[in-house]
Amino acid sequence: MRKILASETLTVAVLVVLFAGDFFRNLLTVPGWVALALACTAWAIATLVVNSVSWRSLSLTLLLAIGWIVISPAWSPYALTSAGLTLGFLFTVCIGLALGTTIPVDALYSQVSTALRVVLASSLVFELAVALSGSPLYPVGMNAPPGTSIELAWCRGILFESGGRIQGIVGNANLLGMLALILLIITVVRATQRRSRWLTTFDGVLALAVLYMTASTTVFLAAIAVAGVWALAWLSRRPPVVARIAGGSIIAAGIAVVVYAVTHWTAFSAALGKSPDMTNRFGIWQAVIERISVRPITGFGFVGWWPTWEGWFGIHAIRNIRVQQAHNVWLDLLMQVGVVGTVLFAAALITTGWLLWRQTTVSMSSNV
Repeated sequence: MRKILASETLTVAVLVVLFAGDFFRNLLTVPGWVALALACTAWAIATLVVNSVSWRSLSLTLLLAIGWIVISPAWSPYALTSAGLTLGFLFTVCIGLALGTTIPVDALYSQVSTALRVVLASSLVFELAVALSGSPLYPVGMNAPPGTSIELAWCRGILFESGGRIQGIVGNANLLGMLALILLIITVVRATQRRSRWLTTFDGVLALAVLYMTASTTVFLAAIAVAGVWALAWLSRRPPVVARIAGGSIIAAGIAVVVYAVTHWTAFSAALGKSPDMTNRFGIWQAVIERISVRPITGFGFVGWWPTWEGWFGIHAIRNIRVQQAHNVWLDLLMQVGVVGTVLFAAALITTGWLLWRQTTVSMSSNV
């Protein structure tokens, strides 16, 4: 039983569902997608039971954050929806715990790389097929008569258009770009470990190509942050004087960019290829902040993304299309779980980040 649950094929399949959930939702419709999610959760629970994994594997800060999210439906004005989506959140936690505690790190790197390679390569093939068809593709089961907004398309078929941002099988350019960034990070790590050169090169080229074609400002800024952290980790193993000077320079440069962005916002946003309101985001944020001000401490109850069937989430619309997220995770957290939940989440993030930092510096030291 344990051998079957730990098979690489099964684990990669679970990872593909985890990374490209919207692909299965658009292809199989919501019932099919939910059935697949439940199957993955069943795998995770079975894996945790067979391997006798305890919840103590999670840090205290993370357990507190999860606990607050779990009880948040109790005071929610959309309690049933919040409870249902919180259950989905717990399913995801189970899957993450199963992957993180029962698979050796090297094997997990390899399997995540394989899953991301499948998602990114399939996305390019998918975009090519839709572009050659000459018309956008909408989710299966969706009524899309002539004139339906292109914003609702699963794939817009714009691979050959200048400046067009591909969305891939996940149907979202920012999400696809983030997946490409994750693969690029893993590729760099595996390159330092002198893994298979041709496969590492292929993954690097694939990730860079998708990053370029998604043209996500969010992912671009995240990539810069990752590069800065990697540089600081590498410098931590250098002679103290060199590390202090170079590290100080990197931090000073980061502060300078932030100051410039605040004092010259229009020019900074233009350099990123964005409008001063960050492509309508300021209006969304203002609407969310107004909701937060009503119940800032506890929030209104966790949901993750904004469910379209709940009237409460008619928070903002752009060109008559309802927005389904705050486009800012911290504002979304504040609205859903309040200051308490956001502080607990930040503490869990800091704790996890510190552990990863220590592991990274030790790993880099051993490779020097």
